[in-house]
Amino acid sequence: MAKSAKKNSWVLTDTSKRIWVESIELNASDLGVSGAAGIGIRKYTLRGGLSDGVDIIEVNNGVMSFTIMPTRGMGMLEGFYKGNRLGWTSPVKDPVHPKFVHLADRGGLGWLEGYNEVIVRCGLESNGAPGTDMVPNNNGVPSPIALGLHGRIANIPAHYVEVRVTGGKEPELCVTGIIDESMLFCPQMRLMASISTKIGSNAFTIRDEVTNMKATAGELELLYHCNFGEPFLDKGARLLVPASDTAPRDARAAEDMDTWAVYKAPTPGYVEQCYWHVPLADAKGNTVAMLENAARNKGVAIRFNVKQLPCFTQWKNTASESEGYVTGLEPATNYPNDKMFERENGRVVKLPPFGKYLSEFVTDVYDTTSGVRKVEQEIAALQKAKPHKVHSNPKRGLSRGA
Repeated sequence: MAKSAKKNSWVLTDTSKRIWVESIELNASDLGVSGAAGIGIRKYTLRGGLSDGVDIIEVNNGVMSFTIMPTRGMGMLEGFYKGNRLGWTSPVKDPVHPKFVHLADRGGLGWLEGYNEVIVRCGLESNGAPGTDMVPNNNGVPSPIALGLHGRIANIPAHYVEVRVTGGKEPELCVTGIIDESMLFCPQMRLMASISTKIGSNAFTIRDEVTNMKATAGELELLYHCNFGEPFLDKGARLLVPASDTAPRDARAAEDMDTWAVYKAPTPGYVEQCYWHVPLADAKGNTVAMLENAARNKGVAIRFNVKQLPCFTQWKNTASESEGYVTGLEPATNYPNDKMFERENGRVVKLPPFGKYLSEFVTDVYDTTSGVRKVEQEIAALQKAKPHKVHSNPKRGLSRGA
């Protein structure tokens, strides 16, 4: 396949021009970079079963690799860093094409039919628990609508996909997709999602730009569900997050408030627990949270800016391995409560006509004690700015009914 007009870029999907490339494999030579064996970008399409028609893009920077699914809202299926898997073992074994996901099933929990990614976006109109919202209908009359779990964006295919490589001393591989979440008389938003990594790096960056495509104001909720299992999650693993406040979502989470930061071994029948954190940051708004294993020699860190993503949710689901042994580290614009409650508490982003919202975060992976300890020290330094108040019960303004 010939390169596009833009130097060092390849357009794989562009529905406006009827472009769709089923498969392509670009090695280091094609990309004009050098480094460890295996560097490259590969695109192919899955066939058969519930995965039929799911596009896959594999990116390898020489030491880290990850898999992007343009068909599933540009979510990241899994990754690897020096043999350490980024991801978890979901009961949903294979990527699921959105046409097989029924979002309204089981009282709005149908989103879970396709849920197995290491990183999945939740939004854009809403995220969080299923619930009811009041919005104007096509005649402008306020009417109740049902919002399902975590919104629609993860189950909308990208209509434009491009891969590219930058030059310079630190070449970077990047995948960009554009997705429209849009209906007549309803919210009309566009997500431009980019995932990039430098050659030989232990990190990748997700940079998203959401645009309100309407000439009237709109609302946005955006949450990044970053999900990790073994080898970063094990008995005695810990979450480190600098915070002014930490509170349980509900009575179930309050049961283990004394050990909110520590994880159990796989436990059959475990019922999920969620904790809301109000993150602390430096003068520029930058902060970091890290999941580290019990031995403190493996860790995965999420670096984000609280001016863009002011809320942080911790999801603990240490069920049996067959049920899904996993934890979620979730920077977001809001906490994943029902949208009406989040709006009441000022955590729903208001987008002006044709307005844009930018969010960005970096995921670093560490496989040495020294690397993990360095991030521990960063978090400890951020925590010095303010005492950490741990609430025994749900906090008013963070949980409905508190």
